[in-house]
Amino acid sequence: MNLETISEYDLIGQEITITQSKNKEIVGLKGKVIMETKNMITVNTDNGKKNIPKDICQFSNNQGILETDSTKLSKRPHERMEILA
Repeated sequence: MNLETISEYDLIGQEITITQSKNKEIVGLKGKVIMETKNMITVNTDNGKKNIPKDICQFSNNQGILETDSTKLSKRPHERMEILA
């Protein structure tokens, strides 16, 4: 599956790792995305649920770096689908 396709449609359900962030304390955080809003994702980690702002982080999954273009990720999942239609 193409990484760009995954991130354009939906992050929910993906196992991710935060590879870069303006907040150095969350770099390396791993977990499954359980909720997504326009500006935040909620990640279920070993230490509980964490809310992470999309605009300060770069994410990766087992296939590599996810698309971090703010024009694509800083939207609700259904808004990203409308743009592609």
